[in-house]
Amino acid sequence: MYDRLVTYVEKNGAKMFTNLSEYDYTHLIPNWVKDNSNHVKTKWTIDLSDKSIIKLLEEFNGAVTIKDFVKSRKYEWDEAFYIPDVSDTKNALRVIHNFISRQGSELIGGLVIRDFIELKNIGKHSKSHTPIFEEYRVFYIGNKPLVVIDYWNNRKINLSTEDKKVIMDAPKEVKAKFYTIDFARKSNGKLVIMEMGDGQVSGLQGFDEQKFYDLLWENLPESRA
Repeated sequence: MYDRLVTYVEKNGAKMFTNLSEYDYTHLIPNWVKDNSNHVKTKWTIDLSDKSIIKLLEEFNGAVTIKDFVKSRKYEWDEAFYIPDVSDTKNALRVIHNFISRQGSELIGGLVIRDFIELKNIGKHSKSHTPIFEEYRVFYIGNKPLVVIDYWNNRKINLSTEDKKVIMDAPKEVKAKFYTIDFARKSNGKLVIMEMGDGQVSGLQGFDEQKFYDLLWENLPESRA
């Protein structure tokens, strides 16, 4: 669909700020996640057979979470997102089958399994009652943070010097001009990269829309050329 959008825009004499390769890079988790860095251990498969899934589960120990290449069902925590112990194959397959079935035609790419790491819990979601953690969404223009948003509370943010360094260093190898990185606070106090996304489809989490677009406009000088 994005390829079709790019083609349509270009045929009508304009140009997308984010091209197809940049969109794919930030939108699909296998493109940006890396081992041995400030990311959560992540593995994936496009083969959704039980044999393939069990083989993938064997690469982990303890608790994991699941998603497709873009989305999870974290608000269905015990039913279609969180697996407390991968060695319990029966329960793991139950959760994974629920996820695949409920995603249905909206499942993108394949199955992704990620280590469940201990994060700083800040309460429960008001509607789903699933746990929520200290998280921040950062919109970037190139390698420059545009805005930092408190993911759950939309309140004034006080980040340490170390936190700011993590946020500044995170985009060094990102192959896109406009994107988001979601950071979560581990139980040991350090920030870890949880997700990356295309800036066009990432939610503002309650941040003031006018303020956001004013900031975006100010940082896109070529849009006024």
